[in-house]
Parts: sequence; C-alpha cells; structure tokens
Amino acid sequence: MAHGSWGGRLPLVNYIASQAFFMAARWRMFSKRVHNRQRRSVVVLDNGAEARTELRRFLDAGYDKLNVGGGPKNLSGFVNIDFARFPQVERQVVANILDLSFIESERVAQVHSNHVLEHLSRAEIESQLREYHRILKPEGVLSIRCPNALGVAYGFWFEPVLESDSDEFIRLGFPSDESLADPADKWAHRDLYATLHWFYGDPGNIENQHLTLVTPTLIRKLLADAGFEIIKSAEPEALNIVVVARKTLAD
Repeated sequence: MAHGSWGGRLPLVNYIASQAFFMAARWRMFSKRVHNRQRRSVVVLDNGAEARTELRRFLDAGYDKLNVGGGPKNLSGFVNIDFARFPQVERQVVANILDLSFIESERVAQVHSNHVLEHLSRAEIESQLREYHRILKPEGVLSIRCPNALGVAYGFWFEPVLESDSDEFIRLGFPSDESLADPADKWAHRDLYATLHWFYGDPGNIENQHLTLVTPTLIRKLLADAGFEIIKSAEPEALNIVVVARKTLAD
C-alpha cells in the first residue's frame, strides 16, 4: 500500500519521525568514532618467518583445519589464526589474517570463519576468499558464519529467524562446537541500538567495526567469483549467513 495512513495522511509526521531516527543513528555513529579515536590503539602486525614455521608444525602434526580470526575460541581439531594470542587456545598462530601468504598452497583441508568477514572491506573479503581458495586442498571445505544484513532487518520487524538444520550443517563440515542458531542473537528484535550494532558494529573501533553489510546475494556472488560451490546455506531471512562451500576444481 503505497499511500497508507502513515505515509499518505500524516506525511509531516512521517518525515519528522524518519529524520529524527536517522539523525540519532548518525549522531551515535559519529560520537562512537570520536570516542574510539581518543582511545584507539592501532594494531600493526607483519607476518614473519615464525608464523610459517609455527603453522607448518601444526600441519605436519595433522592439524590441517584453520579457524581464521578465531579469537579465544578453541574449536576441536582447528588451528586459530589471529593477531592476538589467547592462553586458552590449544593451537594458534599469531598472524595478520589480511596476509595469508605465509600459508602454502593446497595445504589446508578446511577454512572456517565466524563473524569475521563483516569487519573487512569488500575488497578485503574478495582477497580473503581468493586466498582461502589458494590454500585449500582440492575439494577443501569452507565454512562461513557472519551477520546477515537482510535477516537482521527482517528480524527487527518480525520474529527473528535462526539458522535451521544445524545437524545437516555439522554433517557437511561446520564445526560442531561452534556457535550456531544461538537464541541470544534475537536481541535485535525491535531494538534500534541492537539493530544498528548488527549493521555497523562499533563504528570507529578498528577492532570491532563492520565495514561491509553482507547479504546472501553478495556472499553467493563473492564465493562463486572466488571459485567455490555452495553446498548448503541458511535461509535468506536468518539473522546469520551460514554457508558450507567446497573448492571447485579448475576446468
């Protein structure tokens, strides 16, 4: 209904309410940027030879699954690649994930990424996916989970949708001890601050700001361009994009 009561009978109220909302959102983002500039600490990390040596030690021991940007998560059978070292993680390599050149080609059976891609620019996501394709063995598995901008927008107005078929995702390679279909993700329902946080993260904070609004259409295109075949993906209305894909062989 293009001319309902909100837009047709009360155009001035509609205009004022809309402008007030977006002014508040812009102010929130601006104030966070100012605040974070005052306390920011720039992370500068060049990957040295020790990153290659440390990873090769894990690979030679049979640990050929990588959790890129895994933070403090200690996934069974995976080696974490992150810029910080976490004492609770059993297998980890401290390295800048934006430079995976220290990883040899076709040495990895699986790459996993959970809530990482949204922190990268589109160009960086494209580069990451190309690198994942390079380091994966033939028909290697890529598992991805990240905020779904489309699903969050849907979940603000309607009942939020969690990822379904968890058992099938796990059967296809998604880590069984990773977050999946978490009811706590529903906090964005009719919560403007939470919805903005899902969209933009912590604006101005280089460690937690979202640089790309990822949608199912975008991730499908980027994966296809990088040479991946999607095996299974979550519903387009789900709060999170969840994908299990396989490296396709060159023609």
